[in-house]
Amino acid sequence: ASFPATQERVYCFMEFTDVAQETTVNVVWTLGMNEMARVPLTIRAYSKFRTWAYKTIAGMKGDWKVEIVDGAGTVLKSAAFKIE
Repeated sequence: ASFPATQERVYCFMEFTDVAQETTVNVVWTLGMNEMARVPLTIRAYSKFRTWAYKTIAGMKGDWKVEIVDGAGTVLKSAAFKIE
């Protein structure tokens, strides 16, 4: 995916299923090789739990990645995008 440099924010929507106990994940935003933000989110123990995070990226051109990382440091999911 790619977005124009005039785009103010990029959102990451998440859905977790069959969460046995409350836990925390981190949403990690990376531009190139530089970590730009790490947002902790509490995930509640439900059969389905939805949440989201965003990053203000206005004018920050380049190759971006967003990762959902669990407490052990395991990447659960990632997505790459470009700001042009």
